[in-house]
Parts: sequence; structure tokens; C-alpha cells
Amino acid sequence: MLDLRDLRYFVAVYETLGFGRAAAQLKVAQSNVSMRVLRLERLLGAPLFERRHRAIAPTPRGDLLYRHALRVLEEVEELETTMLQREAG
Repeated sequence: MLDLRDLRYFVAVYETLGFGRAAAQLKVAQSNVSMRVLRLERLLGAPLFERRHRAIAPTPRGDLLYRHALRVLEEVEELETTMLQREAG
């Protein structure tokens, strides 16, 4: 099953093009970011990034997941905002 944190970490890696940069942005250990992306790759049965010497690039599957992950995360954020507004009102 997909996990929202996995998607958030994946999006950070995708946008920064680096596991270390994503970890710094998320304020977590790089090993946590790597573990989350590896978990997604195992779950989806395909690599999401091509790992090169000191560089990464998204695979076509990574590009596809990124587009979907953005929509999912935006929907979750909208749901949280809506629910909190209704709670306060």
C-alpha cells in the first residue's frame, strides 16, 4: 500500500534531484529518504530513478509517479484544510 510519507519523500527527491538535498529539505536523515524511495520501487516493481555516479535522473516510471503524487498530495492538503476550517467554524 502506498504511504503518504513515501510520496512526500519521493517528490522531494524528484524535485531536488538528490537524496541528500531531499533529506536536508525534509530535515531527516538521508538513509530515511533512501529507504522510503526503495520501498516505493519495490512496491511498484520498477526503479523510479536512474542512479549514476553522484547524480540521479527520474525514469519514465518516476515521471509518471511524480505527476500522480503531486495530485494526491494536493488533494490530501485540500482535504486537511477543508476539515480544519469546518472544525473551527
